[in-house]
Amino acid sequence: MAINFIRAIIIYIFIIIAVRLMGKRQVGELKPHELVITILLSAIAVIPLEENSMPLANCLVPILLFISMEIIMSVVSMKSLWFRNLLQGRPIFIIRKGKLDQKKLSEMRFTIDDVVDALRQKDIFDLSEVEDAVIETNGSISVLQKAEYKPLTPNDVSISVKEKGMPITIVMDGKPVNEYFNECKIKDSEIELVIQTVNKDVNRIMLLTIDDDGNTFLIEKEPKK
Repeated sequence: MAINFIRAIIIYIFIIIAVRLMGKRQVGELKPHELVITILLSAIAVIPLEENSMPLANCLVPILLFISMEIIMSVVSMKSLWFRNLLQGRPIFIIRKGKLDQKKLSEMRFTIDDVVDALRQKDIFDLSEVEDAVIETNGSISVLQKAEYKPLTPNDVSISVKEKGMPITIVMDGKPVNEYFNECKIKDSEIELVIQTVNKDVNRIMLLTIDDDGNTFLIEKEPKK
């Protein structure tokens, strides 16, 4: 039993490292070759947990091999447009200048329901509002609305708007955070000063952020029932 536990921990840590090496992507954002690698890693990781007699190296070596292949293919893809197109395909227009391309839709094996559903997820409920729509290489759909249906921006009405900058998290789940992003480091004394300005016990803070202008945003923890 102890051996199974140790093997499971080793494989778990190894898979986490492998996935981190592959980069941060959600499942829906994976390219075809990345999805294949992910499925293979999952399948290989299960085998030594079911077969206790199998040496652990028989699992770890193939995982290393697949990750090495993924890194090599990623590097080659960065250098070669031809190889990148071969590996992951090209984006394809299914709506162009407001006209639905039913031939392309059929080639991609997309139904009209798939298109309408994808548009709703982009907050577009009327297909007639779409100027262009593209099926990306990961299967998602990118949409460009017709000009008359786009929301107004400050630039459209010639209004100058000051940039607020990205708020920085300084308290999360009751704990001070002095380095949320790699480039953004805050001194503990500065964090303490901001906490004092909101006049809250740090243990009662779910989230506290501050922007470039010194404006804070606070979410308190709900009391436990």
